Amino acid sequence: MWDAGFVLGHGARTVKATASLADSDLHALTSLLDARLIAGSADLHQDLVDRVRGLAVRRRSRLVAELGAAAIGRRKRPGPVAEMLEPNLKDGAGGLRDLQSLQWVGWALGDPGGEAALVQSGYVQPTDAAPLAEARAMLLDLRVALHRVTNGRADVLLLQEQDAVARLVQAPDADTMIRSLAGVARLVGWAVTDAFDRLAASERGPAGRVGHRDREVVAGVVVRDGRVAFTADAVVDRALVLHAAATAAELGVAFDRASLERCRELVPESEWSPHEAEVFVKLLSAGRRAVAVFEALDHVGALEILLPEWEHVRFLPQRNAYHRFNVDRHLLEAVAECAALLDDNGFDGEIARRARADLLLLAALLHDVGKGHRGDHSEAGAETAVVVGRRLRLDESDLTTLAWLVRHHLLLADTATRRDLSDPRTIDRFGRAVGNSARLDLLYALTVGDSRATGPAAWGAGKAALVRELFAKTDALLEEGVVAPALAAERDATIARYEHLTTKRELALEWTDRDDGVLECAVAAPDRTGLLASVAGVLALFGFDVREAVAYGVGGMALEVFRGADRFGRLQESDGRRELEATLDAALRGDFPVTARLHERIRRYRTPPGDVSIVFDLDASDTATVVEISAADEVALLARLASTFADLGLDVRLAKVATLGDRVVDVFYLGDAQGRKITDRLTLDRLKATMLARLTTDYAVP
Repeated sequence: MWDAGFVLGHGARTVKATASLADSDLHALTSLLDARLIAGSADLHQDLVDRVRGLAVRRRSRLVAELGAAAIGRRKRPGPVAEMLEPNLKDGAGGLRDLQSLQWVGWALGDPGGEAALVQSGYVQPTDAAPLAEARAMLLDLRVALHRVTNGRADVLLLQEQDAVARLVQAPDADTMIRSLAGVARLVGWAVTDAFDRLAASERGPAGRVGHRDREVVAGVVVRDGRVAFTADAVVDRALVLHAAATAAELGVAFDRASLERCRELVPESEWSPHEAEVFVKLLSAGRRAVAVFEALDHVGALEILLPEWEHVRFLPQRNAYHRFNVDRHLLEAVAECAALLDDNGFDGEIARRARADLLLLAALLHDVGKGHRGDHSEAGAETAVVVGRRLRLDESDLTTLAWLVRHHLLLADTATRRDLSDPRTIDRFGRAVGNSARLDLLYALTVGDSRATGPAAWGAGKAALVRELFAKTDALLEEGVVAPALAAERDATIARYEHLTTKRELALEWTDRDDGVLECAVAAPDRTGLLASVAGVLALFGFDVREAVAYGVGGMALEVFRGADRFGRLQESDGRRELEATLDAALRGDFPVTARLHERIRRYRTPPGDVSIVFDLDASDTATVVEISAADEVALLARLASTFADLGLDVRLAKVATLGDRVVDVFYLGDAQGRKITDRLTLDRLKATMLARLTTDYAVP
């Protein structure tokens, strides 16, 4: 078996010694519960199986506690299979390990053992047995296909493998496959959570339960034994379900299974009452505790009745590495993050509490609801938000604000990361788009919540600082009604900070290890055409991953400040930094072939050219032409673009770089050779055509 490539644990023990090991080691116990005879004595095998299964019955409490805790842990890491863009088929919540845990804990109940014992004892519903078997078959098929695609023991279904796996399992496409997988995985996750909750309650016994009597919350809704339940005579309508859901979220408890099943009786009703809308917002205000409640309602089809628009985003994948979750879970995560902001003690919480909480939470729930529709998802989402808002009986002013938030939920982050915040035109333009302080507060809180819910790639100290800076400057603008005259202070402060470099009148570098983990490299050198291309090229050769760059002219000298990450760790020590400076000096003197070396590096590592988008913004600045380039993240992309500008005789005044998963958005403020703003359409068309040609062909550097 080893020669064939199978990695197996092994041991040689007596039956007694093996049973003793199982008693002390949960992994040994659970593996032996699945024991199958391959060859040898059937009597010996049966003796071992009988002993181990008897041990499982005697150790029931331990099995329930440890397997239940492991199931909870899988929900946190690696996360739910149904909601992750790159799910772990084996160890994710709702995956194969969850299904195995049901089989294992079933043996603690005695014969017939396994899942059958759970069904017989009422811990798993009989109607769930067939779907769970179908889920097991699908998960196994996908894992086998993944192993064949990767030629290894992979368990994580990465984005790059999903198309190939979909073809092997004969799915129409990867998105259809992922949505089908999410459906069965959510069923598995639900069944496992419910079974272990019930088993844990049975272990506590009557004395350990939360309460023996019903505690009425509202008419028809009670808290019973630590669960939210309906009374026997309750009529299941929208108000009842909303009250039960809000109570479950507020207390952090689950629905009683029988009561949850009764939610299937819910039928669509007309416009909501103001009280129902208030209870729905209360549910959203529970934040993280509301996520499980939404999932429970979705399990029985009640969420679609309450919010018909949810059907479109259920299990909808987002095929980029920027997001952690599918669309539906991302929306719930955004609600949770925004609700958490309302209790935050810092600056973000202060701004969030200035905003209307109901509009903030509704915007968080709906901001990406337009994804999957044709066209701009923000526009489609705004239209949907109006429909939902009318159903919740928002007045026209609130409807307008909600729709504006959904339509422009990316505006603050995009402006902060892609425009020059020291340019008064940027602040003025953004302030006019926002219009008033109330919207600005809402947009800021939504931006923070949305970014945190997206994933680590979407929110870090650098982006947070830029977003806060734009907010603060715009807040001052809206308060004063005018743009403050000192918005170029950032440029002046940067030049003053590095004055000791520019006064040397020669090449000089300075490195700063910032508190936010970003490495900063300041370069001063005599100004010349193509300087940015040369510096960016040398930085790329040394593995410096540029995230932001600014360039200023200072009396015949150029000051370029790069912020980013040291990808290969070569620049953490002084030797590496000195080597880079020597290489840059040689490149500027013409003694180092930076273009040729970049060509070799790009040829070695470059992936096939992807989609490229080039957009000119002639209104963003009074003194420069802004060009925004979206392309696949590639080696030395900044250097190649700067080289193109140099070849065309254009001056780069500012460069801002943002990496969004596997995409990069580079924004440049450009002037012509005389420093003037470029507005001639022919020149712009020529620039666009040149950039497209160089970014979409296979040669590396001009």
